[in-house]
Amino acid sequence: MGPEFPIELVEEEDGFDWEAAVREIDLACLKSVNPSSSSSTHFTNGNGTKPAKRQSTLDRFIARADHKPPPPYPPVVSDPSFECGTNDNTPSVGIDPETAKTWIYPVNVPLRDYQFAITKTALFSNTLVALPTGLGKTLIAAVVMYNYFRWFPQGKIVFAAPSRPLVMQQIEACHNIVGIPQEWTIDLTGQTCPSKRASLWKTKRVFFVTPQVLEKDIQSGTCVTNCLVCLVIDEAHRALGNYSYCVVVRELMAVPVQLRILALTATPGSKTQAIQGILDNLQISTLEYRNESDHDVCPYVHDRKVELIEVQAPVFVAEQVPLGKDADEVSKRLLDVIRPYA
Repeated sequence: MGPEFPIELVEEEDGFDWEAAVREIDLACLKSVNPSSSSSTHFTNGNGTKPAKRQSTLDRFIARADHKPPPPYPPVVSDPSFECGTNDNTPSVGIDPETAKTWIYPVNVPLRDYQFAITKTALFSNTLVALPTGLGKTLIAAVVMYNYFRWFPQGKIVFAAPSRPLVMQQIEACHNIVGIPQEWTIDLTGQTCPSKRASLWKTKRVFFVTPQVLEKDIQSGTCVTNCLVCLVIDEAHRALGNYSYCVVVRELMAVPVQLRILALTATPGSKTQAIQGILDNLQISTLEYRNESDHDVCPYVHDRKVELIEVQAPVFVAEQVPLGKDADEVSKRLLDVIRPYA
């Protein structure tokens, strides 16, 4: 048995409409069986433009403990040898109604109110988290991943980051902070042969990948997309144009796949149009933004240490070709500025 991790169970009994949730699930299942049904989760706006998709929330997956989900949802199983089904449009994962009654937050790390609040938001809506570096985006991602790991015993969770250090940092948090079992996780790289990756996508549940590997595996059919329940995207400010993050989300929406998306960034950008592009490309419905001056964040911002690095002033030799009066004036002013630090 693995190590025990202290946890906090958070009950969600705040007036949730269980009857409406059950009806929503029944409707979704009916549409899976009868795609020609007149009911639709897409809406057409008045000018006849392309309909917009409704954001998914966990509420759409939850049924009462005594309500048996109709086909094609399979019963929840805990068989470690389970392999997810083929890559088609049929939902292949069911929610565990008992674990879904609560969500877990670790108590083996100091509690920060803003992290707790952002985590709760990210669990139930597609969220872009914009936090300065060092303020705990890794913890938020780990908690969200772990709860979806609990709620969907057959579901698959993906963490994507463009660099190896970011991937390794998240792996450490998932194992050491929230205690996701290592036997269920895998670090997929481009060096892993395609046949091996195909096998791992079927047998593992938590994947750490680069966006390029994820894009390639989705397009090739290696990734079993119908089992994905949570996608975490690090360095989300890259999600512009045809970057792999954008392609991945477009491919998943085209299947379509019902999953939670959590996007992380320290630098969302300063232009409204660019930020809106990220929100649109990643199907984000909620923005959680904090800066270092926010009242709930500033107690955790440590004083920065400024280190002065001395540099040698440039030496102009006689052989250099003069660049003219204007260039000499610029050079003189630069020397005046840097001389106190030389």
